[in-house]
Amino acid sequence: IDSGAFGAVWVSTDDDEVAAVAKASGAKVHMRSAAASTDTASSESVLEDFVSSNKDEFDVICMIQPTSPLTQPTDFANAIAKLQEEKADSLVTVVRTHRFHWNEAGEALDYNPAKRPRRQDWQGQLVENGAFYLTRAATLKDTGSRLGGKIAHYEMPEHTYQEIDSQVDLEIMQKLAPKYGYFGAKIAPFEPNEFQIAPGVSVG
Repeated sequence: IDSGAFGAVWVSTDDDEVAAVAKASGAKVHMRSAAASTDTASSESVLEDFVSSNKDEFDVICMIQPTSPLTQPTDFANAIAKLQEEKADSLVTVVRTHRFHWNEAGEALDYNPAKRPRRQDWQGQLVENGAFYLTRAATLKDTGSRLGGKIAHYEMPEHTYQEIDSQVDLEIMQKLAPKYGYFGAKIAPFEPNEFQIAPGVSVG
């Protein structure tokens, strides 16, 4: 909302408490169908559920992942600008990493172990960080996917690589969020051992 980049901001949920927090924050709420609320529902099925039940017309939809709370308002505006500048159909957010990957057969996937590059001599690789995705309405309709057609990328800072998908992730985020998180002017600071997932909703 604070980015000013969107015509409307929606929160898709099947939880009444989350819906109440979203409305109090100024967002609109889409209550998910039963099919889009299961543990096995894909992100694409949630997008389809939202689009099929929403009468508002849109050119571009941005799917924001709540598991990536280090995204800043400026990231949305900058990413939308890049989508438009590159005349892309969709956009993925990425982080540059300097990690080497191996498979279970003991084979290096992205470098020659006999010619291991120094970090300072290697530009690294771009890895999807899952912060958010931009998709044109026509692309979503044609492909049924958040990414399709000409795909642009928006590179974000290294610390945004961290997502919350496990208890360990949460513990790491408790350290990162006080320094790198965005909480808005109306939200009071919190102690490093308390992570706010939404205004008024915290986990200790």
